[in-house]
Amino acid sequence: MTVVTALLSILFGLLYLRERSAYRRINRELMYVKERIGELDYAKGDGYVLLPTVDQGIRELAAQLNRLLENLYRQRADDRRARQAMMQVLTDISHDLRTPLTVLKGYSELLSGRMKKQDPQEAEKMAKKIEEKTGELVAVIEQYFTMSKLESGDMHVARRRADLTRLCHEVMLDYYDILEKAQFAVEIRMGEAPVPVYGDEEAIIRILKNLIENAVKHGGDGRFLGIRLQCLPQKAVIEVEDHGKGIAAGERELVFDRNFTTTQKGRGSGLGLTIARELASRMGAKLQFESEPGVKTVFRVSFALAAAQDTDGEEMLEKS
Repeated sequence: MTVVTALLSILFGLLYLRERSAYRRINRELMYVKERIGELDYAKGDGYVLLPTVDQGIRELAAQLNRLLENLYRQRADDRRARQAMMQVLTDISHDLRTPLTVLKGYSELLSGRMKKQDPQEAEKMAKKIEEKTGELVAVIEQYFTMSKLESGDMHVARRRADLTRLCHEVMLDYYDILEKAQFAVEIRMGEAPVPVYGDEEAIIRILKNLIENAVKHGGDGRFLGIRLQCLPQKAVIEVEDHGKGIAAGERELVFDRNFTTTQKGRGSGLGLTIARELASRMGAKLQFESEPGVKTVFRVSFALAAAQDTDGEEMLEKS
């Protein structure tokens, strides 16, 4: 009996020593985790809890902490990029608005002077310049407003049956006088038969206007604008062509980037093509381009043809 008691005492003593050693080890590891968390520089986002341990619970704790740190660092990086992007947008808006506002102020002062001198012809010229610059200013504000709505998700783009032929004719009527006044050679190739596609009418009109305005602004030197509507198997394609200076090879990957523009600052926000591509994507359409510098630049937007049996106005599910 005494031997059994002695053996049990030794066994319990060994178990106690083992558990006490394990407790001390776990305590040291937890203290290390605590100190390591206090040492991490969250602003730099490059520190983690690296702890070799045999304890499953400690390993899981460290792994979970590292996952939380990874999410924190990613969120901080996203926030930093968002702040930088916002600052860049504010800078661009400030620059894009300041230039036409300065011009407006200057012409308004000149107009005031001409009216005092009773020079009606010069006053009329100044008034036209003010009207022109006011239009540019409104266009810039509208582009930023549209981009803001797209990015915030406040702009709904539906996919319903839309007659591409009718929309193309309507847009070209809006620009005919402008192009004729600017002495553009205009080539229009589109039939009268309806071309039903899936898309949002307002968004399609905006895309066409942005492409035409881009061609006039950046390809105006060629004094040519081509508009073509082709009906192909399962899709319809609109082409907008200009014969301006074109897009250099080194700039082609940047064409659809936000705020990229080949014109000097103050003469465009650079958002037109970005908005056009985003709207096209929201409708399941595709916007592409090809350019041969000094010869021609062609933007193509492709839409899925609507099936003949679909009812007019039936909304399709928007692609994610």
